[in-house]
Amino acid sequence: MASDSTRTATERMKKFLEDKDWKFYCTVAAGLAVAGAGAYYLASSGASSSSTTKKQPKKRDAKRKPDVTGEAKSASTEQNVSENVQATKAAAALPEEQLETMTDEEIEALSTEKRAEAAQALKAKGNSLFTSKNYEEAVRLYTQAIRFKPDAIFFANRAACFANLGKHDNVIEDCNEALKMDSVYVKALNRRALAYEKKGDLVNSLYDYTCVCILDAFRNEAAGKSMERLLQRVAQERADEIMKTKKPRLPSATFVNAYFESFRPMNFEFPAELDESSGDGYFAKAFRAVKAKNFNEALEACEKAIELGCSRQYQAYAYNLLGTFEFLKGNNQGALEAFNKSIELDPKLIQSYIKRSSLYMEQSDVVNAFKQFDDAIAINSSDPDVYYHRGQVNYITGNFEAAAKDYTESLKLDDTFVFAHIQLGVVQYKLGSISSAMATFNNTLKKFPQSADVQNYYGELLVDQQKVNEAIEAFSTAIELDPKNTLPYINKAMILYQARGDANEAIALCKKALECDPASDAAVASLAQVLLELGKADEALGYYEMAIDLARTAPELQHAISYVEATKAQIRFAQEYPEAAAKMRAARGGM
Repeated sequence: MASDSTRTATERMKKFLEDKDWKFYCTVAAGLAVAGAGAYYLASSGASSSSTTKKQPKKRDAKRKPDVTGEAKSASTEQNVSENVQATKAAAALPEEQLETMTDEEIEALSTEKRAEAAQALKAKGNSLFTSKNYEEAVRLYTQAIRFKPDAIFFANRAACFANLGKHDNVIEDCNEALKMDSVYVKALNRRALAYEKKGDLVNSLYDYTCVCILDAFRNEAAGKSMERLLQRVAQERADEIMKTKKPRLPSATFVNAYFESFRPMNFEFPAELDESSGDGYFAKAFRAVKAKNFNEALEACEKAIELGCSRQYQAYAYNLLGTFEFLKGNNQGALEAFNKSIELDPKLIQSYIKRSSLYMEQSDVVNAFKQFDDAIAINSSDPDVYYHRGQVNYITGNFEAAAKDYTESLKLDDTFVFAHIQLGVVQYKLGSISSAMATFNNTLKKFPQSADVQNYYGELLVDQQKVNEAIEAFSTAIELDPKNTLPYINKAMILYQARGDANEAIALCKKALECDPASDAAVASLAQVLLELGKADEALGYYEMAIDLARTAPELQHAISYVEATKAQIRFAQEYPEAAAKMRAARGGM
């Protein structure tokens, strides 16, 4: 199992983002209040339109021919005004039932105020029919209301009827009309989001729910849950599609190296005159490539060694190495088969049991994970790696006291293994024994003065204690000790950004980490996070899309895709709601 000091940077960055939940996905701001929500299902119109110049009434007599001679123009102005007033009074005096039968000409003859009153009367009847679930009739009444006065609320209410009738295209059309009149009308966005989802247009549905969350200042819990659900569904469906053709690959060199270093090294003495084209020759090549941290070369050589066949003394180790690479690539079935074969060839090869435990933990099979350690201890109770890695499982499952005992036992058997010291200090810290933890780290720093890992993880504990200057110094020392280790670059970047607001230096450090290891998902995630918080969503999107290529497993892929889709929604929001986006940037202090 990889050491926690290595796993932390990646998981810590991911957890930092995950802790933001859907609010972070939508926008890195809080406290935004935008008008336009209104009461929450069927709203009533709050204000009428301003008065406009009255138009001349048109005659109802369809037989009357158009005036082409100009004779009608001789009528006096007083007569025209009189006719207009009479028509308005006549229309206003009509019973509500007759409002539904008025022609366009008669409606146009009404004053703006009277049209608004008639529209409200029709809308009220529509609301009553909606409450009675008479949706078809309600549609008719809202349609009549729109004839008198096109209004965002009327369109939204009619959309609600269409939603209950299962007419999703009509819902979208009416919500579009409502949003043309009031672009921040949350109710219309919410209804359109649901209609898009019903039609299977998940991306547009996700976007609308995102807008609701932002515009409603994150008070709309239902929309937030819907957005999370849509985001998960979009990511899962896209991840499933990508995984069909995605070729397994090793993760970042940093991660692979950390996994290998979490075991005490094996040593082999190969014959001086070894046929390099034989199975044994390729195994020796794979072994040396691992030591040189050329992991892709090691994988190829290992596969060739298995293909050609190794001599008996190397077979179990070759399958152990193959299983390790398959596990790191995310090929759990292939890894299990290789570890099983390794144990079959050499039932006393403890490392294969431990690595099989890692595989079971990856599958959340804790019972079988612990069984591997029981079997290993029964074979050799003096192997320090068994206790170290069992400590890791106890640590991951939250059993910190048991983890501390295992790390201590591992150190009793061999105190030269740096990661056992690191993990003991970490678990002491988790147990609340801060003084013991810091004492362990101080002793470990003296014992391993050239270890970048000790400095890096010590820095993380200092960060947790808000000792920012000391933490930065520890990360800087780690970088000096191992300039190719990406983790201290990332940790230093994030503390500089979060504690000091030094975005430029944080970005430079993350980019340096990517130079050291272009496949570092932790560096990609950290860099994208900083850019997104700076309002550079387009640039952040590029890095989130890079994370999709780096992902090995379906869960990793879903995680990366969720950030891509959420960032796309935010970019689109900024384009379509520039004023609201500007307010959010101002709320972030111009960031």
